Amino acid sequence: MRRGARSILAAGGLLLSGITAAPGASAETAAGNSPASAADTLKVFDAEVTAEQVPLLLAAGQDAHELGESVPPGGRAKVQLFLTDDQARDLGTKGVEVTERTVSPQAESRLKAAGDGVYRPYSGPGNLQEEIRETAAAHPGLTKVVSIGRTVQGKDILALKLTKGAARSKDGARPSVLYMSNQHAREWITPEMTRRLMHHYLDNYGKDRRITKIVDSTELWFVLSANPDGYDWTHAADANRLWRKNLRDVNGDGVISRGDGIDLNRNFTYKWGYDNEGSSPQSTGETYRGASPGSEPETRAIDSLQKRIGFDYGINYHSAAELLLYGVGWQVATPTPDDVLYRSLAGTPENSAVPGYYPQVSSELYTTNGEADGHGANVNGIMMFTPEMTTCETVSDSIPDDAWEADDCRSGFNFPDDEKLIQAEFAKNIPFALSVAETASHPDQPSSPVGLSAPDFTPDTFTTSYGRGADQEVAVTARKSVRDKELNYRINGGRTHDEKLRAWKGGETYGGEDNLHFDEYRAEVEDADAGDRVEVWFTGRTKSGKRTTSDRFTYTVAERPRADTLVVAEEGAPAQYAQAYVDALRANGLNAAVWDVAEQGAPHHLGVLSHFSTVVHHTGAAAPGGDTQLAVRDFLNEGGKLIEAGEQAGGNAQVGRTRTNDFSQYYLGAYGRTSTAGATAFTGAGALLGTSGPLGAAPGNPLDQAGTYTVTSSVLAPDLFPHFAGAAAGTYDTGTGAAAVTTKDTVLLGFGLEQITDAERRAALLGKALRALRD
Repeated sequence: MRRGARSILAAGGLLLSGITAAPGASAETAAGNSPASAADTLKVFDAEVTAEQVPLLLAAGQDAHELGESVPPGGRAKVQLFLTDDQARDLGTKGVEVTERTVSPQAESRLKAAGDGVYRPYSGPGNLQEEIRETAAAHPGLTKVVSIGRTVQGKDILALKLTKGAARSKDGARPSVLYMSNQHAREWITPEMTRRLMHHYLDNYGKDRRITKIVDSTELWFVLSANPDGYDWTHAADANRLWRKNLRDVNGDGVISRGDGIDLNRNFTYKWGYDNEGSSPQSTGETYRGASPGSEPETRAIDSLQKRIGFDYGINYHSAAELLLYGVGWQVATPTPDDVLYRSLAGTPENSAVPGYYPQVSSELYTTNGEADGHGANVNGIMMFTPEMTTCETVSDSIPDDAWEADDCRSGFNFPDDEKLIQAEFAKNIPFALSVAETASHPDQPSSPVGLSAPDFTPDTFTTSYGRGADQEVAVTARKSVRDKELNYRINGGRTHDEKLRAWKGGETYGGEDNLHFDEYRAEVEDADAGDRVEVWFTGRTKSGKRTTSDRFTYTVAERPRADTLVVAEEGAPAQYAQAYVDALRANGLNAAVWDVAEQGAPHHLGVLSHFSTVVHHTGAAAPGGDTQLAVRDFLNEGGKLIEAGEQAGGNAQVGRTRTNDFSQYYLGAYGRTSTAGATAFTGAGALLGTSGPLGAAPGNPLDQAGTYTVTSSVLAPDLFPHFAGAAAGTYDTGTGAAAVTTKDTVLLGFGLEQITDAERRAALLGKALRALRD
């Protein structure tokens, strides 16, 4: 039986006396806009894709976080795509097989009959905008409502301030938290989350000691819909239900169709348009970032509110991926100092702050840019989280024998219209939401919902130094409020030395950001020689003056040749071919040290790589390892030069839970890689012009998968993306694509030097590559 929403909400304890919140039946019609044609209607498609096909999905404007999972090595992953028929056909021509997801008319009727009528539009009588105003009117001592701006269509974007004496106190005078939702129109569960949380605080004020303390001491701001136009549009017609963006009429034709709307979570200024994977430059893409950063009034409204209030923390609710995201989104696998604090609040995969959500750095699987969280942290100084709430499929299977079945889900965003399921989803989010609010009063000391602490010091440990008599730089992530921070060390158990720590300013591409309450600090260990054992720890004093100290770690200064070039051998087994590189370097008048990943593990960027100006990383027939790539990326970030060689170089690597070519695309200049068989010769071009050589098998390594590259600058124009500038630098005799790519800091070869069968030609190519890096 269909139950009335008024009784459902009242039974859930979500309405207060005097507030009428029965849902209106419809949204206000989008003024001045006509509906799209059937051909422009977004539909849901299922696909099973390989890692190589993921870039095609991103190019089609799909949100990477909504793809759901990482593709396993050599395998496929099931994904859900939101496409028009034309976009689906285009992907099909590129080898991505898609199948439209349909729900039978009988299932549609059954689900409508089972629904509770919980979801409501923003505009119109009895809907969210009216409820916000009536809530404030019913609680004048605790709330006030402000319009933070207007939408494209001129609707007020309302925010409710909730704190003791809200109308009398100056906005931003107390520690403050922003709860926002519904940047993406189709994510209906998210305004229910913030709406219910708003009432939860009000219902329990004066009854629950914890909530009363939070409300008395903290400003809580609620933006139930950051995208009122788009949200109303999804309620106006069933064909609009999966609309994501705002209602910007991009082409000005008076019709809202697939080429219209801006993704409000890609329109912020921080890292806007950093690349075309984290956001789309195409207006037909679901992640279209707009013509310019901050172009949309909805974006500017949130930015202005953040600047005016000076929030300490924020939670930006989205769906549907069952993740708890924080930290860097614009570059894969980039930890930052504030992650120490984020982790303590979000929890771990084994102990998540929200049951069923996977806590992770935002870019652990895929990248985003121009999004609200990165902007909030690095422009407006807010610690921001994004919970990606539960999918329709997961929640539909959570209660056996109810009306909801996963097979009936039109998409992951169609969270069932069921009061019991919606309330349960809200309830499991409450502990995290309250803990974030409590933390605002002492923002660098978390009130963790899972019992985790944020230690004063987290050393960046390593076991081997290649310093060989030179100073060894060491690093630690430390709480900024700790005073008198020092490095302490002892050599071979001798007397303790101390050095003042200094904040690291960051490298050429990353670092020095996402450091609101924690930062990376560095200092040098001096006078350690080969064979010495060095014990390292860090000390300081807390705000109260109490002495605090880190865990200790010990490294050994290794014996190694005097050299300014390091050969990193990563062949998947003990190195066979490193000597070919050492000999070629010697022929160019350079001595080299060798690091064998199979025997020694990935080299540490400070302990090992920082002692060399150039690294030559070769992989034989193996694929590069993710840990080594991240270490080499850190080396490049701090001014190093790299030659990368091997048949599998410049492609994907397993980094944490995902296979990614992020490093190849944005550091090596290789946007895509394919294997070429039958190559027997290489001829240099560009920076490697004048070099050539015969190619063939090395012992145990036949030349059957030579790397051929699409140069990043052929996809991302250098005038728009100068930070990724690179050029083709050679070809095979097969005539297929680029066999080498150069950037200002790297040279990439699609084969190993050991596969150049002439030693003189091998040395000449390496010498030319080294000169290209110096020029």
